[in-house]
Amino acid sequence: MAFFTAASKADFQHQLQAALAQHISEQALPQVALFAEQFFGIISLDELTQRRLSDLAGCTLSAWRLLERFDHAQPQVRVYNPDYERHGWQSTHTAVEVLHHDLPFLVDSVRTELNRRGYSIHTLQTTVLSVRRGSKGELLEILPKGTQGEGILQESLMYLEIDRCANTAELNVLTKELEQVLGEVRVAVADFEPMKAKVQELIEGIDNSQFAIDAEEKSEIKSFLEWLVGNHFTFLGYEEFVVGEDQNGGHIDYDQSSFLGLTKLLRAGLTVDDLRIEDYAVNYLREPTPLSFAKAAHPSRVHRPAYPDYVSIRQIDANGKVVKECRFMGLYTSSVYGESVRVIPYIRRKVEIIEQRSGFQAKAHLGKELAQVLEVLPRDDLFQTPVDELFATVMSIVQIQERNKIRVFLRKDPYGRFCYCLAYVPRDIYSTEVRQKIQQVLMDRLKASDCEFWTFFSESVLARVQLILRVDPKNRLDIDPVLLEKEVVQACRSWQDDYASLVVESFGEAQGTNVLADFPKGFPAGYRERFAAHSAVVDMQHLLSLSEKNPLVMSFYQPLGQVSGQRELHCKLYHADTPLALSDVLPILENLGLRVLGEFPYRLRHNSGREFWIHDFAFTAAEGLELDIQQLNDTLQDAFVHIVRGDAENDAFNRLVLTAGLPWRDVALLRAYARYMKQIRLGFDLGYIASTLNNHTDIARELTRLFKTRFYLARKLTGDDLEDKQQRLEHAILSALDDVQVLNEDRILRRYLDLIKATLRTNFYQTDAHGQNKSYFSFKFNPHQIPELPKPVPKFEIFVYSPRVEGVHLRFGNVARGGLRWSDREEDYRTEVLGLVKAQQVKNSVIVPVGAKGGFLPRRLPLGGSRDEIAAEGIACYRIFISGLLDITDNLKDGALVPPANVVRHDDDDPYLVVAADKGTATFSDIANGIAIDYGFWLGDAFASGGSAGYDHKKMGITAKGAWVGVQRHFRERGINVQEDSITVVGVGDMAGDVFGNGLLMSDKLQLVAAFNHLHIFIDPNPEPANSFAERQRLFDLPRSAWSDYDTSIMSEGGGIFSRSAKSIAISPQMKERFDIQADKLTPTELLNALLKAPVDLLWNGGIGTYVKASSESHADVGDKANDALRVNGNELRCKVVGEGGNLGMTQLGRVEFGLNGGGSNTDFIDNAGGVDCSDHEVNIKILLNEVVHAGDMTDKQRNQLLASMTDEVGGLVLGNNYKQTQALSLAARRALPRIAEYKRLMNDLEARGKLDRAIEFLPSEDAINERVAAGHGLTRAELSVLISYSKIDLKEQLLGSLVPDDDYLTRDMETAFPPTLVSKFSVAMRRHRLKREIVSTQIANDLVNHMGITFVQRLKESTGMSPANVAGAYVIVRDIFHLPHWFRQIEALDYQVSADVQLELMDELMRLGRRATRWFLRARRNEQNAARDVAHFGPHLKELGLKLDELLSGEIRDTWQARYQAYVEAGVPELLARMVAGTTHLYTLLPIIEASDVTGQDPADVAKAYFAVGSALDITWYLQQISALPVENNWQALAREAFRDDVDWQQRAITISVLQQGDGTHDVETRLALWMEEHEGMIERWRAMLVEIRAASGTDYAMYAVANRELLDVALSGQTVVPAVITATAGAELEPAA
Repeated sequence: MAFFTAASKADFQHQLQAALAQHISEQALPQVALFAEQFFGIISLDELTQRRLSDLAGCTLSAWRLLERFDHAQPQVRVYNPDYERHGWQSTHTAVEVLHHDLPFLVDSVRTELNRRGYSIHTLQTTVLSVRRGSKGELLEILPKGTQGEGILQESLMYLEIDRCANTAELNVLTKELEQVLGEVRVAVADFEPMKAKVQELIEGIDNSQFAIDAEEKSEIKSFLEWLVGNHFTFLGYEEFVVGEDQNGGHIDYDQSSFLGLTKLLRAGLTVDDLRIEDYAVNYLREPTPLSFAKAAHPSRVHRPAYPDYVSIRQIDANGKVVKECRFMGLYTSSVYGESVRVIPYIRRKVEIIEQRSGFQAKAHLGKELAQVLEVLPRDDLFQTPVDELFATVMSIVQIQERNKIRVFLRKDPYGRFCYCLAYVPRDIYSTEVRQKIQQVLMDRLKASDCEFWTFFSESVLARVQLILRVDPKNRLDIDPVLLEKEVVQACRSWQDDYASLVVESFGEAQGTNVLADFPKGFPAGYRERFAAHSAVVDMQHLLSLSEKNPLVMSFYQPLGQVSGQRELHCKLYHADTPLALSDVLPILENLGLRVLGEFPYRLRHNSGREFWIHDFAFTAAEGLELDIQQLNDTLQDAFVHIVRGDAENDAFNRLVLTAGLPWRDVALLRAYARYMKQIRLGFDLGYIASTLNNHTDIARELTRLFKTRFYLARKLTGDDLEDKQQRLEHAILSALDDVQVLNEDRILRRYLDLIKATLRTNFYQTDAHGQNKSYFSFKFNPHQIPELPKPVPKFEIFVYSPRVEGVHLRFGNVARGGLRWSDREEDYRTEVLGLVKAQQVKNSVIVPVGAKGGFLPRRLPLGGSRDEIAAEGIACYRIFISGLLDITDNLKDGALVPPANVVRHDDDDPYLVVAADKGTATFSDIANGIAIDYGFWLGDAFASGGSAGYDHKKMGITAKGAWVGVQRHFRERGINVQEDSITVVGVGDMAGDVFGNGLLMSDKLQLVAAFNHLHIFIDPNPEPANSFAERQRLFDLPRSAWSDYDTSIMSEGGGIFSRSAKSIAISPQMKERFDIQADKLTPTELLNALLKAPVDLLWNGGIGTYVKASSESHADVGDKANDALRVNGNELRCKVVGEGGNLGMTQLGRVEFGLNGGGSNTDFIDNAGGVDCSDHEVNIKILLNEVVHAGDMTDKQRNQLLASMTDEVGGLVLGNNYKQTQALSLAARRALPRIAEYKRLMNDLEARGKLDRAIEFLPSEDAINERVAAGHGLTRAELSVLISYSKIDLKEQLLGSLVPDDDYLTRDMETAFPPTLVSKFSVAMRRHRLKREIVSTQIANDLVNHMGITFVQRLKESTGMSPANVAGAYVIVRDIFHLPHWFRQIEALDYQVSADVQLELMDELMRLGRRATRWFLRARRNEQNAARDVAHFGPHLKELGLKLDELLSGEIRDTWQARYQAYVEAGVPELLARMVAGTTHLYTLLPIIEASDVTGQDPADVAKAYFAVGSALDITWYLQQISALPVENNWQALAREAFRDDVDWQQRAITISVLQQGDGTHDVETRLALWMEEHEGMIERWRAMLVEIRAASGTDYAMYAVANRELLDVALSGQTVVPAVITATAGAELEPAA
C-alpha cells in the first residue's frame, strides 16, 4: 500500500525537503537536499511511496549523520534496527549502512555476502558522492554527482534494508562479516596492478623456460596470458608454491613472500591438514604442463559468489621436473562467457584439434552441429578438460542428435575437490524438480557437500544443466559413469512416466492405454509424493474393481520405511462418487480395535466426470494386539467393508475380529445373541457383553465353534458323532468358564452357552438365490431351555436379527396364530410382544390355534423421512422379518413334509405358521402372502389372512361388530336396546379407524357426545342422532379423514373440534352440564381426563393407548407413557358400559375395579376377538379350498369368488361365537358369588398343572378372594373372561391329546366351524382337513364351555374322576339327545321380548340338566362311551317321553311342574319352551327310566309312570329337593351332596324295577305299586318316620342324610329278588340295553 502520493520525483524531493526542514537548520538544508537527491537517485517513485515519508526522512538523516565525519582508513559499517525511540524513525527491516572510499566490487561484494548469509534485500540505495573534507575528516561540502578535481574525494555510500534480525548478537556478527568482506575487497583491489605486472613477468619467463615447449603452444600460452590481462580476468590473488611428498600423498609449501591480493588473507594460519593433498593431486602437480587450469576450493566473497578459477604457470626444469607453480586466482569476466570459442586463445586450439579429429565437413549438418556444441559448452570444461577427454565428451553430445534422451557426462577436477557434470535433459520434462533430482542423485553418489548449477536453454530440444559439485578429495570414489547415468535417468523419470509404463505393463497395452486416457490427470500431487508408481497401479486396479455390488474396497499395508518395533499400519479405502466421511469411518476403525493416527484423502477424476476416492489411514492396533497383515487383509477388510455397507453393525463387538480372529459373520452371530439377551432382560448392556467377549476371546471362539458344529458340521456327522463333538466343546467351554473371575461375565458367557444349546434351527448357513449369505439371521429357540426367561414362556420362539431390523415371533403351541406388530420400542419390543401374546392367548380360546404374536423393529428408519419413505423402509423390514420366519419353517409338498434347505433341525416337524396384520401392518398381508408363495409355502395365501383374496376386517367391520355384540348384551341386561334407544357415547379414536369407525356406525340412535384421537378432541354435547350418524358415515367413507373434516355446522350448541395442542379450551355451559365439569377453562389433557370420567352410557375404545388403570396401580406400571396425564382409575369411570374394540384400552386391574363398582365390561380379548376369529376361519377355509384347487377340482378364480360369496356367512359364524361367549360370561357372572369355591378349585388346578399364573393374569389370590366374598362380591366379568379363556384353552389341549377328535360321530362338530355353503359342498374334503383334529377339539371345547359354564369340566372331573375328554364326549351325547342347542336358540330368540334375567334363568336350568345328565352318563357309561350308539338309542325315547310329561307326572310333582311352567309363560316365554325348561329335572330322570326300561324290557312310558309314581308315593322327589338345597361349605360337602343325589337316583330306579316286576306284569302301574308297597310296608314305615324327623329337624346335617340314604337303600334292596346281580350291575353301571 502507498503511504503517500507524489506526482513526480521532483515533487517527492520537495515533500522530503519539507519533512527534513523540521530536523535541520536552515543553512544545512541545501546540502542535505542535494544529498537526498543523490541518495534516492535511482530508486523509482513507486518504491518510495511504499514507505512512510517520515521513515524516508529518517533514513536520509541517518545516512547524513554517517557522512558528517569519515576517515577513509576506517570504512563505516552500521547494522541496526531503526525504532522511533532511539532513532526517531522506524522500519520493519534491519538497516545496513556502509560508507567506504570508492572502489570496484564494493556493492557486489556486500550484496553477495548478505545473500550468502540468507538475508533477503528489500531496499538497496547506493551512490558515489563527490565530497570535500577537512583535516579531521569532517564534511565540508557535497558536490554535484561526478565532480572530479583536486581535493575532491569519491565516497561510496550504501543503504540497504534486509530481513529483520531480532537479536543484538546477530547484528554484531553481520557487522563484523561485512567489515571483513570490505577488507578483502580492499586487498584485492590494491594488488590488482602488481598482479597484472606479474603476468607480464611470467610471459617473459616462458620465453626463457629451460623446458622445451612446442613453439605453437608457447605462442598460444603467451597469447592467452595477454588475453587474460586484457580485461578478461578479475585478478583476486597470486601465489607460488612447491609440492612436498610424504608416505600418503603430499603437501603444498607456499612461498609467503609471493602472496598478492586475497591470498594474503586466505593462506594465513593454515594447518597441516589444510596443506595435505592426495597422491593423485601430487601426480597431477608433478606433470610438466606449462599452462593448467583448476577451481579454487572456496567461493569468492569478492565481486561474484562463484568458485574462483586458478590459472597456473609451472616452471619446469630441463628434465621436465616442476620447480614451482605460479598460480593466479580470479574470476573470468562476463565477456569471456559471451565470446566465441574461436577467439579465445588456447581454447581455440583445442577446438581446431577436435574439429579435425571428428572428420566432419564444416558446412555439413554434423559439422555445424559440432561447432554449435563447442560454442555452447561451458568454458570451464573447455579450459580444464584435456583434449582427448574433451573430444570424447563432445562427440557423445553430438551423438544425442536432438533425441529426447537424458545424458550425463562427468569429469573430476585434478585436485579431487570438484566434480563437473553436464546433464542433458529433454526440455519438456525439465523442471526445477527434475534438476533437484539429478542434483540429489549426484550428491548422494559423489558424497558432495555443495553443488552449484547453471541451466542452459537454446533452441535445442534438450536443456543442459551444468553442475559443479564440491567433493572431499579424501573420498576416492570409483564411479561407473554408465551406472550413474542410469540412476539419473531413473531419477528424472517422472512419477507419471513410471506409472504410465507400469499401467501398460499390468493391464496390457490396449486396456492400459484406455485406463491412462480415462484418468487424464492421473493421481494428485499429494499422492505422488507419498506413493511409488507401482502402488498407484495396484490402487488403480482396486478402483476399477469398484461396482454397484462392491462399492468399497480396502487394502492394508505396512509402510516400507518403518523402523522395527514401530507398530504403525496403513490401510487404503477405495470408494466412488463421494468421499467417505471421516466421522463415519473413524468410529468403525476404533470399534475394530484400531487407533487412527491420520487420514489422507486423494481424489481421482474419470473422464466422464465421475470421482474416485482413495483414503489412506494410518493407525496402530489397540494395546496388546499382535497383528498379522495377512489376517487383516482378509478378515478385517471383509469386516470393514461389510460394516461400512451396513451389513454388520458398528459397535464394540467388532473388536473380536482382531482379538479373537473371528470373521465378521461370526461376530454378528455373537452380537445377534447379545441383542436377544437384551430383549429377554438379562440386565447387561450390549457394550458390557461385548467387552466380556473381548476379555474372553478363547470362549468367544469356542462358542462360535459350538454353533458351527450344531448347525453346519451337523449335516455331515452322524447323531452320535455330533453329540460327542458337542459334549467335548461344551466341556471345553465350561472348564474355561471356571477361570472367569467376574461373576457378571460368567453369567453372560453361560447365557450364551444356554442360548446356543436352546437354538433349534437357524438360517445362518442358508444362502440366497445367488449363493450369497443372507443379510439377516433367524434363530428358532426352545424357550423352555433358556433360564430366567420372562413369563409366560412360549413353546417356540423365532428371533430374526439384522442391522436393519430385529424381531421376535412367539408361539404357544404348534398351531398358533396372532398378528405381527410394527414396534417402535427399541429397548424392549419383546416385552411388548409378550404382553400382546398374553392377550392373544386368551383371545384365541375361541379359535383353533393357540396364541402367537410377532413384533419387528425397523432399526434404520430414514431420519426426517416422509410418511412414504418410512412406510417403504417398514415394508422392507417386514419382508426380511417374514423371510426370516419362513427360512426355518417346514413345508408340506403333496402331503409330505419338506424340511427347509440347509437347516439342521434339532426339533420335530413343525409346518404350521400363520401371521396376521396388527398395529402398523394392516395392509401388509398381501406382501406376506407374496413371500410365502415365493417360498412355495404350503399355506399359500392362507399364510397371512386379510389379503386381497381374504376377508377385509375393516370392510366387514367384523371386529367392531363383535365388540358391539358385547355392548348390546350389557345394555340388554340393563333393560336398554341400543338399536332402538338413544344412548350417549364417549369414544376414543376417529372415523378413519376400523374399530372406531365401524363401531360408531352400529346404530343410528347413538349420541356421540365426545371423542378424541392423538390430534383432536370432538365435542357435541347434544347431538341429533340421525344427521350426526350420516356425517360419521361420510367421514368413514373418505379414503383418509380426521375429526377436523367433520361438518361443524350440524354440531349442537357448545360443541366443537379442538386441537390437542391448544393451550387451553373454554368449557361451554352445555359441556359443563353434559360432562359434569365445574371449570370454565381446561387444558386439552384435563378435558380428556374429564371426558373419560363423564356420566355417559358407553365408553367406546377404538384407539391406541391405555386410558384406565386401577387405583392400586401406578402410571409406570401401565407402560404407556404418552397417556399418563389423562389416564383415569377404574373407580372414577361413571359410564355404564365400556366397549373394548381396541386392545389394552384398560389395564386388567382397571377393568376389575370398574366391574366391582358396577360397571359393565368384558375385556379387550373377549370384545374384539371377532378379528382373529374371522382370520382363523379364513385360514381354515383356504387350507380346505387350496387342497380342492390343488386336486384340480376348482380354479383359483373360482376359489376367490367362492370366498367372497361367503363373507356374510363367515361374519355370522364369528358373531355367533362372540354372542355365545359373552352370554356364557353373563351366566357365569350371575352365579359368580355362590360358585366362588368352584372357581377357586379351577384356578388351583390350572396353577398346579402350570397352565396358569395368577399374578400374570391379575387373578385374585386366595386371601383376596376371601376379602371379596366378605364384601359380597364374586369374580368380576373381567376375571371370568380370563378364566373362560383358560378353561377353553385347557380343554382344547386335553381333547387334542385324546381320541375325541378321531371319533366319527364327534368329528361332525367340525362342520360348525365352516359356512353352511361349504358344509353342503365339501363335507368329504372337510374330513381330510389338515387341522381336522384341532378344529374338532376347538369346536367341542367352545360349545361345552359356552353352554355348560367355565367350571363344568372341573366339577365333573373331580366328582367322577373321569378325564376331560370323557366329560366332553358325554356332554356331546347329552347335548344331542336333549337337543340342547335347539332350546338355547329358542331362548336366545327371546332377546328384547322377555327380560334378560328370565333368559339367563332359563339357560341356567338347561345348564343344570346338561350337567346332571352328563354326570349320569359318566357314571352309567364309565368304561365305554359310544356317542353314536348312545345318541341313537336315547334320543328317540327321550323325544317321545318328553312330550308326555303331562301324562307321566302325578300328584305334588305335577303341581310343582305346572306352577313353574305357568310362571314362565306369564313372563313371556313360549309354551313349549316353558314346559321343557320347567321339567328339566324330570327330563333328566328319563335317563335312568330308559335304562330301567332296557333292563325290564317294559314299555318306557310305563317305566316312566312307575318311576314318577314311586317318587311321589315315597316322597323321594321332595327328599331330592332337600338334598339339592343343602348348603355347601367346602368341596367335600359338594362331593357328598352329588353322591347322595346319585344314590337316590339309583335307589329310585331300583325300586321302580321292583315295582314293575310285581305280579305277572299285566296289571297297570298303580296296581303294581300298591302291591309292592303292601309287601314292604315295614320298610316303608321306617322310611316315612325318617322323613318326619328330617322335616322336623332344624339346621342341616350331612350325617342325617347319609343315614336317610341308607334307609332308602334298604327299601330298594328289600325289593330285589336277585340282590347280588343287581348290586354288581349297578356298581359296574354296565347295564346292557335290552335288545
